[in-house]
Amino acid sequence: MSNQIGEKMIKSKVDAETFWLFSRNYDQTSSEDFRIAKNRVRQQISEFGWQITFESWKNYLFTECKTPESVINFATLFWSYGGQDYPVIDPYKFLGYFYYRINFNIMKYDDLMILDSLSTCLLPKAGYSSADRLINVDYIPERDPNIIAQVEEYKSMRL
Repeated sequence: MSNQIGEKMIKSKVDAETFWLFSRNYDQTSSEDFRIAKNRVRQQISEFGWQITFESWKNYLFTECKTPESVINFATLFWSYGGQDYPVIDPYKFLGYFYYRINFNIMKYDDLMILDSLSTCLLPKAGYSSADRLINVDYIPERDPNIIAQVEEYKSMRL
């Protein structure tokens, strides 16, 4: 029983920190605030580990980011916080959510090409060498059948 209470307390603490980290607008964050946020990310990962941290971040993405602008803001913060440096379990589910919310309209919403960068970092790290631009220079995430399939699944779920 006390173990469940401890786990709930940890989850609550991690989720509160995640909310603080991702409820900011990337474009309006001062360099000092951003430095503080990056230090808090390092602390969060150090204290709780990447898996618990990522689960909290992913849950925030799926529950709080429902517009194209909010998912691109999340993706940009995720990149800026160094999330691409860690392995992501089921990266197609994670990446597909971004493309689902922007309806593959990268020209309108992703002028920094952050989703391209995330895809070509996270997928090879998870063992999907077809997304490794050193191996496949022609890789384009919007044409990846696994990303397309995940987007179609989200559409059928009507998230």
